[in-house]
Amino acid sequence: MPVAIEALIPIILTVLIGYLARHRFGVGESVWAGIEKLTYYLFAPALLVVSLANKPLSDLAWGEVLVTLVSVLLLCSVLIIVWQWFIRPVDLPSFTSMFQGAVRFNSFIALALVDNLFGAEGLMVGALATVVIVVSVNILSVSAFSVTNPDNGGWRKLPYQLVTNPLIIGCFLGLMLNLTGIGLAPALDNMLLMLGKTALPMALLSVGAALRLANVRSSMDMIAVTSAIQFIAKPLAALFVGQWFGLEGLTAIVVVIFMAVPTAPSAYVLARQLGGNYQAMASIITVQTVLAFFTLPLTLSLLLPG
Repeated sequence: MPVAIEALIPIILTVLIGYLARHRFGVGESVWAGIEKLTYYLFAPALLVVSLANKPLSDLAWGEVLVTLVSVLLLCSVLIIVWQWFIRPVDLPSFTSMFQGAVRFNSFIALALVDNLFGAEGLMVGALATVVIVVSVNILSVSAFSVTNPDNGGWRKLPYQLVTNPLIIGCFLGLMLNLTGIGLAPALDNMLLMLGKTALPMALLSVGAALRLANVRSSMDMIAVTSAIQFIAKPLAALFVGQWFGLEGLTAIVVVIFMAVPTAPSAYVLARQLGGNYQAMASIITVQTVLAFFTLPLTLSLLLPG
């Protein structure tokens, strides 16, 4: 069996279990709300801290990863703006949902993939990619909301959103512990490793529980455009831009994987908070998550031998 399929099977099955638990076996909203909060505020930051704190980082292509990812995200932002201005404009709340659907990424699916494929080495590169993308997409997304609706206070909220984002905090804490030489004591390292191992299965269960397969028909045009950018334009751009800036080997593969996953469920929360079309956002998230189980095997088969 190809290695790409082997890496995806446990992810697909875990998401399916989450979907069935929520929609077929009645596991309630309060349970998933608790799991999501624990994953977002504790398990995922613990995973990022332990992935970075005690690992040798000198060999990572910091500059190349940063320039590649930011360049790809800016390119995709331009694509969705061009679509809005010159091809098929939509109302501004819907545009912000399209923008998020084309720019944001599901960090948990990406981290689960690189963990299954490459283990600790892949997670190191994945943690670096996570902090670059999380900072970039938050700036870009809030900028889109601010431009389309200056009254929603998007720019004023941006610094707070960045400094309180648990994933950013986890990445920067891990980097600080590493670069200062402080590191993690063995007991603390073991505890964070145990918590971090919980992050990915819990996050994938939550992705499955959040899937909504109804009410997508009215948003099909937006879904089609954002999915084309997310699953075709972004990974291809990451591949070619990465090669241009000298990325190679495992680092190049991880960067492309992070640019080939579906948009993030957190986009729905931001759409509700800042006046986006949150119904369309929910449809985009759902369909992209389902489509990813078909597009990711193809992408990985092109990246990985055998």
